[in-house]
Amino acid sequence: MRFKLTKKQTEEERIETVKELLSEKLSKKNAQYLSERLIKGAESGLEIEDFDDWIGKRLMPQIVWLDKMDYTRAITRALPQALEFAATDFGSARQRDLGQLWTDTARGFLGEIGFKEFLQEKFEKRIEHDITMDKTLDDYVLSDIEYVIDPNGKKRRPRINVSVKTGKFNARWLDEYGSKKASVVDAFVFVRVGTVREHFVAFLKAISFLRDKLFPEAEKLGELTAQTGKELWERIPEFEPIPAYVTGYLMRSEIKLPIHDLRIKVSGRKNRRILITQGVGEFTESVLREDPRIEEVDPEGELPIVIDGINSEVGDSPHFYANTGALDFGIEKWGEFVERL
Repeated sequence: MRFKLTKKQTEEERIETVKELLSEKLSKKNAQYLSERLIKGAESGLEIEDFDDWIGKRLMPQIVWLDKMDYTRAITRALPQALEFAATDFGSARQRDLGQLWTDTARGFLGEIGFKEFLQEKFEKRIEHDITMDKTLDDYVLSDIEYVIDPNGKKRRPRINVSVKTGKFNARWLDEYGSKKASVVDAFVFVRVGTVREHFVAFLKAISFLRDKLFPEAEKLGELTAQTGKELWERIPEFEPIPAYVTGYLMRSEIKLPIHDLRIKVSGRKNRRILITQGVGEFTESVLREDPRIEEVDPEGELPIVIDGINSEVGDSPHFYANTGALDFGIEKWGEFVERL
């Protein structure tokens, strides 16, 4: 008779199972790192009811692998958008580093590329993204799929407007930035992309930028010798395939807004707050304050309302959220999605 596992033991077993699967394409170190993050995100997003079902019916059928060429596409598409964002931030309190903006933006494009690969690999459905570089920020926000390619090879506009949102492997929320995009979206798709800490440097090694461009310049300046350059090169990790887990989707027509689902709890003793632990909706503070579940625990409306896991306080601007456990998934449901395209 097997003793009941503790919560920690259960989590460790789950991590080990996912690690074994990811280790088929990744180093043990990176497989361990990404497995820990994925299990944390999936559990916190209330995505896992039966673990074996989650592995067999959700994770494995909905994961694709991206290579160096895919990363090249993503990092190239990301640069003009990062420049647009940097220009928007210029002079503001939240001004961000362009390099960080670039790699963060590339992750979003990896998600879009992963979704494209998923549709083609699993359903032989081909799509194309708009990769022109002269778009405005509004264009970037409002277009994720430009064309669907039918079996006869003809391109057409998609029948539904699809938003592909990307998160890290530990993300628990599909999180749209504001209501402008959400208001025109027919289908919300969420993709987790498993990038490790050194993914960008490993990419620079993979395309020989470091050895062929940076290191020779450093040698001219006396910063490196041929030997120290060789030693440094060997220390830099190799580029590995990137897993993209196409977590699920929601059809706008099948949810009720502004609040489709909501689960909350009051947290903290000194700094008490209301945590939204589960939910689907276009949340604003005023809308949430009118919900009876919020009124019951905070009739005076004094406690801040926070999205659990994001630690973001809900404000006055409409913002669409859905925890990953609320998303539709499975080959049958994705087949229905493809038919709508």
